[in-house]
Amino acid sequence: MRLAFAGASGAGKSTLMAACGGRKVLGAPRSREEAGQAVLTVPDGRVEALAAMFNPQKITYAQIIFVDPPMPPLRPEDPAARLPGELRQADGLIMVAANFPGSLCGGPQEQIDSLEQDLILNDLITVERRLERVAQDKQRGRSLDNEELGLLEKARLILDQDRPLREERVFARHPKLKGFALLSAKPLLVVLNNGDNDTSAPVLRLPEGVKAQPIVVRAGLEADLAELEEKERAEFISGYGLSGTALDQLIAGAYHALDAISFFTVGSDEVRAWTVDKQAPADVAAGVIHSDLQKGFIRAEVMAYADLMELGSEAAVKKAGRFKLAGRDYAVQDGDILHVRFSV
Repeated sequence: MRLAFAGASGAGKSTLMAACGGRKVLGAPRSREEAGQAVLTVPDGRVEALAAMFNPQKITYAQIIFVDPPMPPLRPEDPAARLPGELRQADGLIMVAANFPGSLCGGPQEQIDSLEQDLILNDLITVERRLERVAQDKQRGRSLDNEELGLLEKARLILDQDRPLREERVFARHPKLKGFALLSAKPLLVVLNNGDNDTSAPVLRLPEGVKAQPIVVRAGLEADLAELEEKERAEFISGYGLSGTALDQLIAGAYHALDAISFFTVGSDEVRAWTVDKQAPADVAAGVIHSDLQKGFIRAEVMAYADLMELGSEAAVKKAGRFKLAGRDYAVQDGDILHVRFSV
């Protein structure tokens, strides 16, 4: 899962990124692109419980990538160039809004509304440019993709009303629109960057289609926290009355905003957590593990994590009748343990 920070200059994106970078597992950056990203493991106690049961040679947690793209050079003649191109490559956006004294960004509501308008305008320009090319192709007698045309016209109608596309999942998921990577269709998580001693959150009017409540962080504290050793970190958290780290909140909020879940594969070689969309079919989940598993999918053998923990073994789960043989259309549930049968 890849999420990109977005927001006004000075809102605290880089400071929050420094907090993420302090706990990254990526290692030394190998390129300019990697210098602006941090790869974090997703905390999940179920992984440890499964590892204790299967005693694998390797344990692998799910991972989440945070990206802090640099702002592009100012080009007033092209409104579509106001936002970093890297936002298009993200699965979701984290809108960071300054909420601390002395901020030059304006109030949080102003920042949220401004970025939302930029996302909508960017998409409207993208859609209109494509529709202009389609109209030119029609004049030249070329065949048209009516499905793509219908989706683009529907998108333009919504955007013309100053509304984002994220309320209808088709605009983010449809293969005909994948190449456009429409920004206002991407799931959005709002983060308020507060001062060191402020944990309050103002009442805000959130953009349409945003499901997760805003997360309040104190990015300056979090950046300091990330540099500490584990023991010092625990004392720091206690001293400032933190219930946990902002990074854990960001990860949990991202899963909620993107409707993502975790499933597991287990064995003596490895216990591993994987991330997939909620209600994803079994063959798509198999493809997350490896593309060959989706291509040659036969069936999935499925048991629930809760059943395995309750009954103590796979054999006991089978004996209790809670072991499933699932076809490709089975909707994977959070906590499912999958073993994929396939043939290539």
